[in-house]
Amino acid sequence: MPRVSINYVCSSCGFQSPKWYGRCPECGEWNTLSEQIDETNSRKSRGALIEPVSAVRLSEVEPEKVGRFSSGLTELDRTLGGGFVPGSLLLMAGEPGIGKSTLLLSVADNVAGSFGRVLYVSGEESVGQVKIRADRLGVRSPDLYFACERDIDRILELCNQLNPSFLVIDSIQTCEDASVQSLPGSSAQIRACAAGFHEYAKTKNVTCVLVGHTVKTGDIAGPRLLEHLVDTVLYFEGDLGQFYRIVRAKKNRFGATDEVAVFRMGESGLLEIKNPSEFFLSERVEDRSGCCVWAGLQGIKPVLMEVEALVTPCTYGGASRITGEIDYQKLLLIAAVLEKKMCLGLDKMDIFLKIAGGAKVNEPGIDLPCALAIVSSHYDIPVKREVACCGEIGLTGEVRMVPRMEERVKEALRLGFTQVIVPRGFSEVDQSPNIIGVSTIEEAVRNALIVKTS
Repeated sequence: MPRVSINYVCSSCGFQSPKWYGRCPECGEWNTLSEQIDETNSRKSRGALIEPVSAVRLSEVEPEKVGRFSSGLTELDRTLGGGFVPGSLLLMAGEPGIGKSTLLLSVADNVAGSFGRVLYVSGEESVGQVKIRADRLGVRSPDLYFACERDIDRILELCNQLNPSFLVIDSIQTCEDASVQSLPGSSAQIRACAAGFHEYAKTKNVTCVLVGHTVKTGDIAGPRLLEHLVDTVLYFEGDLGQFYRIVRAKKNRFGATDEVAVFRMGESGLLEIKNPSEFFLSERVEDRSGCCVWAGLQGIKPVLMEVEALVTPCTYGGASRITGEIDYQKLLLIAAVLEKKMCLGLDKMDIFLKIAGGAKVNEPGIDLPCALAIVSSHYDIPVKREVACCGEIGLTGEVRMVPRMEERVKEALRLGFTQVIVPRGFSEVDQSPNIIGVSTIEEAVRNALIVKTS
């Protein structure tokens, strides 16, 4: 007889407990533990026969050649490491309405026209709704099949009938397994359904893409096991008020992580932006105080973006520090270093910091352009129009090296910037006249800001 046990599972981190807690002891989230009923058979007796397991010498194993096929989008292929890998399981997550279904429907049409049969399964939209989007995107491939279904057993049965080469599940939170006694979207259901699609993808050598929802904190809804189970995790980023979107690889077993692809939202769907630097700097207005161009990286691709700062006298209460695209703690650190080394009186000033275009950045090389933009706004003196910069700022005000300096400098010079302010350690290696090496934040300010003549 199966033994019935009741566990309480946290939907945020996957923590399990035999009793209920209002607050998860593992992650600290409130009201995230839900009841899960498990029916498990008794363990095998110690005398039961167990099939032996063999081990091989790793040095004698021949390396496996990974074949790939294209998504039809050059930038997405680069983010994936060269295209989709047969038999891989991918997870694409993003906010509602950001364009996940639109992008995947276009990709499904491209794959169906070049690689093989594609099955698109939606548990959120009807056939008529998807057909309206397909007509708007110009989807016409005869090898693209669609089904509106939530039950995983029926979906897998349909897959066995059609034998698709590419499978899209939109979304994993709407799928349900009849053998699991919990509501769709619960941790137990997501875990069971994801495991089923994982087994199908690996045994049938079918590439499977799961669409995932995100919670208000930006994390993927469901247990953390979901991200560990898949081969690739793609985050769809971007403000709904902006007309661009960024696909970022947070995990990739077949390529580099933190690689990005930039798309522009148009009437006919998402269009690739193959030169993000020119796109982010397209609306740049020169000779404005509080602006500085950052020579940065998005993944392994060099990208230039504009950092904007506004420093104003504090009117009400304590001084404010407002930022959205850059880490708040980083802003506090930069402001503290500037106050210590340059005595700007920032303790009585409100500081607002953002990236033009709304792209989120979490990279140490953003420190120097943020500091220069703040100083520029404080003194109301523009940064030289021909200057781009990058570098990490230490607590003592020194400017430190960051990875892949050579690629950053080349991208800045390619776009017409004639002076690139970098840490002195790199300028000693590359002694180009276009490179200005600095050791401290004070030295960087002297070289970056326009000198006013009376």
